[in-house]
Amino acid sequence: MNNPGENNELFFFWILLDERLDEVYYNTAAMFASRGVKLLPIKIDQVSRLAALSEVGHVTVLCSTRTSAQYGVFNKRVAPLLSMLLRQERLSLFHFSSFQKLDLGSKSYRQKNYFFLKYPLNLETLCDKLKRFHELRLNRARVWPGGRRAKVPGLAV
Repeated sequence: MNNPGENNELFFFWILLDERLDEVYYNTAAMFASRGVKLLPIKIDQVSRLAALSEVGHVTVLCSTRTSAQYGVFNKRVAPLLSMLLRQERLSLFHFSSFQKLDLGSKSYRQKNYFFLKYPLNLETLCDKLKRFHELRLNRARVWPGGRRAKVPGLAV
């Protein structure tokens, strides 16, 4: 239930692979800001802490690898964490890259939470779809996990 004073801001997170933010981050952040979503940069080591927070529901994390240096950092520091983080199903990673998709094996939990998008991208469409994806995840998390109550034929009113 939403309380009237509850803060309903929507945050997405951007993994920093370098010390500086590039124009892709700024363009994506501007597109999200126009849709009421805040894009916050985080470091690689903060991703696992973010997914472990109990008060945060489902976390949407974005990562962009356009250069070979960024791709190298991604493979060395982010990819080893993905197996554990994706298994928890509290995090969805959207990986934008000019390179190939990570081979995560055939585990279904990994495939449900890791999304690969190849450059070039249409940012307007992408931002709309990511916002809708997050809303659907939140609605699915609020649904009662049990089934319906059994009814005895002839006695149901």
